[in-house]
Amino acid sequence: MNETGASDLLTATVILLGAGVTGLVLFRRLGFGSVLGLLVVGMVVGPHGLGLAVAGTELKGVAEIGVVFLLFLIGLEMQPEALWGMRRAVFGLGGLQVLVTGSLLAAVSFAAGQPAAAAFILGFGLALSSTAMCVQMMEERGELYTDWGRRSFAILLFQDLAIIPLLALVPLLAGGGLATDPGAFLLRLVMVSLALLLVFLAGRYVLPWALDLVARQRNMEAFTGLAILAVVMAAWAMHLAGLSMALGAFLMGLLLSRSRYHYQLEAEVAPFKGLLLGLFFIDVGTSIDLAAILEDLPRLVPLLVMLLLLKAGVIFLLARLFRLDRAGALRSALLLSQGGEFGFVLFGAALARGVLDDETYGLAILLISTSMMVSPLLHRLGDRLAARLQPPQPLPTVEQMVAEMDTHAVICGYGRVGGTVGMMLESLEIPFVAIDQDPVRVEAGRRIGKKILYGNATDPKVLKLAGVGRAGLVLVTIDNPAVAERVVAAVRNFFPDIPVVARARDLEMRDRMLAAGVSEAVPEAVELAITLGAVALRHMGVAEADARDIADMLRRRAFAALRSHPSLARPSEAASRAGGEPAGRTAAEGTRRG
Repeated sequence: MNETGASDLLTATVILLGAGVTGLVLFRRLGFGSVLGLLVVGMVVGPHGLGLAVAGTELKGVAEIGVVFLLFLIGLEMQPEALWGMRRAVFGLGGLQVLVTGSLLAAVSFAAGQPAAAAFILGFGLALSSTAMCVQMMEERGELYTDWGRRSFAILLFQDLAIIPLLALVPLLAGGGLATDPGAFLLRLVMVSLALLLVFLAGRYVLPWALDLVARQRNMEAFTGLAILAVVMAAWAMHLAGLSMALGAFLMGLLLSRSRYHYQLEAEVAPFKGLLLGLFFIDVGTSIDLAAILEDLPRLVPLLVMLLLLKAGVIFLLARLFRLDRAGALRSALLLSQGGEFGFVLFGAALARGVLDDETYGLAILLISTSMMVSPLLHRLGDRLAARLQPPQPLPTVEQMVAEMDTHAVICGYGRVGGTVGMMLESLEIPFVAIDQDPVRVEAGRRIGKKILYGNATDPKVLKLAGVGRAGLVLVTIDNPAVAERVVAAVRNFFPDIPVVARARDLEMRDRMLAAGVSEAVPEAVELAITLGAVALRHMGVAEADARDIADMLRRRAFAALRSHPSLARPSEAASRAGGEPAGRTAAEGTRRG
């Protein structure tokens, strides 16, 4: 890139980011959500608006990586078992949605005078929805792991798969393809297989090994680089094979979801996702030509209404067929009724092959752009209509119960430690709310009546939803030190007056937690040692009261006695106190002296 190009790109980025922040604040304050705000910002500052920023090819490519990061994070949060449990929704509901919607839209296009090949491409291209837009809107409002949110995501996932055969059919519809060049088809098949194999091997074996290596070296810069490399490599491999980059990132996230570094990977990638996804929606907005839309309004409005009603109607009926309740089916139908970014790709390929003419292509692009622009409004409409259709619930939802709670405990992380603390609170009838990011654990807990919210406890919105501002105590039981520290920082930044008790792995972690502002941090290794010591003393004939007093004394001294004991110091400290002798020898001698 030459100096002028770099300067133009930098100028466009600064303008887009500045305008994007303004749009986010304004539209969220008005209650419309971030997606519509970013689309409007793109329309205003783009080449069809004020012309302050022209999104070039480089910026478009960077912005598309935002969608890749989004799907990678979704894959990280979804265990393979959860995806396998969705197979009926993905291939059944998703497959029927694409087939039925595409066939009906193709029939309408053919009846309107389009040639058969063009009608087919138009019908199935418009049957696809915007994965980036729909997932982002659901994620913003915590709807992705609801029943209807999962069904919607299943449909979007199949649509991402469907673009592969649709693109392969374009040369056939143009009069070339498999019959004239079978070698090209076989080459594509081999490349697809190699890309999938590369992603599988990297996500299953290579990256976990590399992450473990740099984590042991405490090289966080390399860890961040590996996290970004994992996403970009999967997208690159799929792109070379002609597949969806976002699909590759989703598969990589799914493979790494069982890694012990799952949460740290999420923490490293999330900031990039937020920034680049914002640029993606702004870039989509820059491509919307409001003047052209207004000029073609007499033709565009009937087509837009037909598209939205037909897609929404098909999705609603199919969702009901797959036993989704009326309110959820309506939400899903209105959310997925817009056209998507894959339509741009498919129609562009069809234009290049002569399947679509310039006029039809231009009108189809305007139709997708307009449908994406009204999609956030339809999402809100779905909320209001679903509220009227929702049957009366015999029990309030978790969110409703939390809204009525006061001076309760909030447990951040509901694994083995958090669950045990929860049982102790329940035994004394102390109310609590748990926050966890494992959808299977959340769903299992809710089935037995636990008040568990799915969400990231570092997010102020999730903390507010859990009623932290009204809570009597926050307990951080997350075993990942980096994530636990970010949770403490979020609570302290937004709710400085709430007492916080945290779990720590060791004394060093306890000190860091105390420095971060927690009221108390319990080092699990030391606490376990005290408990085992008390049990040992009782078995050695020490009275239970005396053993308990010794344990309490150590706790009251905040483990100062343990910190000064050479045999329990960290290896480096033990060696230095022994005049440079090996840590193992010092510890052994200290044990014999004791």
